[in-house]
Amino acid sequence: MGRQQHTCEIDQLLKTFDALIQLSQASFDYQLLLADIWVKAFSELTRELASYQAKGEAIENLRQFLEVWSSIFDREFAQKFRSEDAQAIQGKFLRVGMKFWLEQQQLLEGVRKKLEVPICNQVDENKV
Repeated sequence: MGRQQHTCEIDQLLKTFDALIQLSQASFDYQLLLADIWVKAFSELTRELASYQAKGEAIENLRQFLEVWSSIFDREFAQKFRSEDAQAIQGKFLRVGMKFWLEQQQLLEGVRKKLEVPICNQVDENKV
């Protein structure tokens, strides 16, 4: 095995590892976005329940509670996900996720070739 082949294999491994790091960072940013939405939605729910109490009203059953929660949850998520910042975070998460998937597939292809493991198409062709 030549030195150049080792270099290519190491380069592919490093590219895949870099893509994994980028995916982890994008995932963290996306999780922060979701956490912010959950905190705002829960805070708004708390305010809404307090306003019921201030009016002397009560939530009568689980269904009514879920309707209030669902309304607040939907509004907060829709409002946040319409923002340019949230769309940028989602877009980055998707882009780096796809980049990682492609790098991972290339790395796995190299491993398959090295181990002489047939891919699905080759197995199907041998059955015919």
